[in-house]
Amino acid sequence: MLPEVRIEHRYPQALRFLREHGPQALAVLQDLIVAADEVDGALIAAASTREIAERLEFLSKDSVHRRLRQLIRAGVVVPVPSHPTATFASPRYRLLLDDSGIARVLVDRTA
Repeated sequence: MLPEVRIEHRYPQALRFLREHGPQALAVLQDLIVAADEVDGALIAAASTREIAERLEFLSKDSVHRRLRQLIRAGVVVPVPSHPTATFASPRYRLLLDDSGIARVLVDRTA
């Protein structure tokens, strides 16, 4: 089960990101943000294109793959090399959100 998070968009920076990359790339990025874990201060998401497409439901795995490649070229998503013995593990990505205007905040329901 994915954690409950809040995704904040800071304008005008987030609007520039949306205009440059489009709504499909934003949807893929937001899915990765929700699926990410914080590891040593970095956001790391493990997800295959098929998993993302299944969660989003409105994008095919091919569309998700294209948007992931776009986000990688933009430097917002960085593939993390997998361990050689992790043959069937989902790909892992480091999320670099600093220049996107988008932030992830964990929701604390205990407060």
